Amino acid sequence: MKRVHFAPTLLDAQLAADALSSLGIDSRILNANAAGALGELPFMQAQPEVWVDDDTQETWAREVLAGLLNALPKAEKRCPQCGESNPGNFLSCWQCGNALPD
Repeated sequence: MKRVHFAPTLLDAQLAADALSSLGIDSRILNANAAGALGELPFMQAQPEVWVDDDTQETWAREVLAGLLNALPKAEKRCPQCGESNPGNFLSCWQCGNALPD
């Protein structure tokens, strides 16, 4: 087994494991219940981790997860009409309703 991802939350770890599973990459989430031990354990030892079962799929799994992280929307978009800052996943400006650029 090889570790391919540290996740900030259990939800993020599950999303990563599900993405790998959808491509036929068997994986496991370790430290799923370690969040309750924060303070007793060092932070890095309590984070959920995604591990692949087959060592030969490590590189592919890392590429898949890197692609997912790069596909996330930008942190914010500026409205060309009013200049207001909007979250990256918005399609239109929350203030003026103008369409936002991709």
